[in-house]
Amino acid sequence: MLKKSLKYVIIGDGHAGNSAAETLRKGNPGSEIVIISSKPTHYFDHSLLATFLLDKKDITSLYVYPYTWYKENNIRLRLNQTITKVIPDKHELILAHNERVYYDRLLIASGAKPKLPESLSRYKNLLTVFTDAVDAMKLRERLGTFKHVTMVGGDCIGLHLAGAMLKLGKSVTFVLNEYNFWPLEFDETVKSKLIGCLKKKHIEVVADDMTTEIVRDGTGLNVMTKNGKIIKTDLAFLTSGMVPNIDFLDGSGIDVQTGILVDEYMHTSAQDIWAAGECATVYYPELKDYRQTTGEINAKALGNISARNMLDEKKVVSLAEPGKITIEGEDFITYGWKGFSIDI
Repeated sequence: MLKKSLKYVIIGDGHAGNSAAETLRKGNPGSEIVIISSKPTHYFDHSLLATFLLDKKDITSLYVYPYTWYKENNIRLRLNQTITKVIPDKHELILAHNERVYYDRLLIASGAKPKLPESLSRYKNLLTVFTDAVDAMKLRERLGTFKHVTMVGGDCIGLHLAGAMLKLGKSVTFVLNEYNFWPLEFDETVKSKLIGCLKKKHIEVVADDMTTEIVRDGTGLNVMTKNGKIIKTDLAFLTSGMVPNIDFLDGSGIDVQTGILVDEYMHTSAQDIWAAGECATVYYPELKDYRQTTGEINAKALGNISARNMLDEKKVVSLAEPGKITIEGEDFITYGWKGFSIDI
């Protein structure tokens, strides 16, 4: 029988972590639940980030739950807390200020961070990211200072952001590198259709090329490509996909490849530790193979499955239904993203 006094700790305050917290609370009302996040803002809806730029609503409009929800459900939420080390043998986490946190059962739902291609690493300070509520607030404050933006790489985040930029009267260029196009179902046919749809939206598309250099040019930037094109722009957005945010697991002994390897029950190689969401590389029995997970649809489902197994159920993961994006009336299949449209 499940102990009521178990302490569940969740690393990450996104879709997977909150889905798991809800399930754990319902399944074990007497347990202790702690969510630890390095972010300054709590659980928000990523799908609203781009539209947040278009209105004058407060940042709280992005939140899925008010802060009071956590208190009402007896869930301790710790923001601005960075995990530096996980010690499975001791069931301990070490925080940046050297505090040690004990857990009985741990869920790693630390999400993903923007993928910075190695070839562009030296230009990191010239690239703008748009992945969380703080990024959205900062960008909204700058909307009156630029007219043209460039998406470096191109991904679903970039497409969503491009839709908002168009509505704000900005000009948009995509340096479309399909190797970084995430998480779109992508082949030559899809690429050709996508390019056509973007051009119909009056978006400049630089295809079959890649960014090699970014330099300051007065108050703006010059984005240079392998084929010699120079794009004069005000902002260059890093939109080259995402990678699991798992650097803090170095030395933990937990098996990782691209992400944290988990079995069909979302369990890691370490006792009493599960992983879910974009930080996890999941074994799907349907595929008889591992797949990196992306997006809100997958994150919520995997968070729920993980929590049910943390409650001693034996629930096997299954593939989520794909989502879609719509451009100029054409649908494109995505993995794990809720459907959205950049049509005006």
